[in-house]
Amino acid sequence: MKEALIIVDVQNDYFPGGKFPTWRPVETANEIKKIMDKFRQDGKEVIHVAHHMAPKHEKVMDFLIKGTRGAEIHEIVKPLDTEKIIYKNYADGFVATDLKEYLLSKGIETVIVVGMMIHNCVNATAYSGTDEGFKTIVVAEAVNTFDQEIFGEVIPAETIWKSFLAGIKFAYAQVNKVDDILSGNY
Repeated sequence: MKEALIIVDVQNDYFPGGKFPTWRPVETANEIKKIMDKFRQDGKEVIHVAHHMAPKHEKVMDFLIKGTRGAEIHEIVKPLDTEKIIYKNYADGFVATDLKEYLLSKGIETVIVVGMMIHNCVNATAYSGTDEGFKTIVVAEAVNTFDQEIFGEVIPAETIWKSFLAGIKFAYAQVNKVDDILSGNY
């Protein structure tokens, strides 16, 4: 079973000092790094996906702007020169990119999706991974989100995180822990 680690949107704007800091970004990135280091050590495919806000969305969402420091991939998970980087303008890493073709060209059957944020880009990429025929795994400690408001109530990030993981696990993908991935128990 050939696997690829897909690291979604671990970019500077989601960290303290960025334009859109998330819930526990450093902790999330450090968990991702553990998996990334293991994949590198084992000679497995590591793919970085980075969001660049489409120009038509920049006025509404003023972050992840191409060419800014905020849109750069964070140092904790900095890509190697030999690793594939995919730039996207949509939440889903498969839409309008060569992600599927690249995975197929490498004979990948399983994708492990991690990154920022579970309620949007990670979720969309994981769902598409399954829809495109890959065995898809999301790693709980290696994804995050932020507090969000709906109907005048603020929903804590941790509640959103758990809810999206439960929803993904229900019918779309496996949800595992970092230790499962590191031990090959998935």
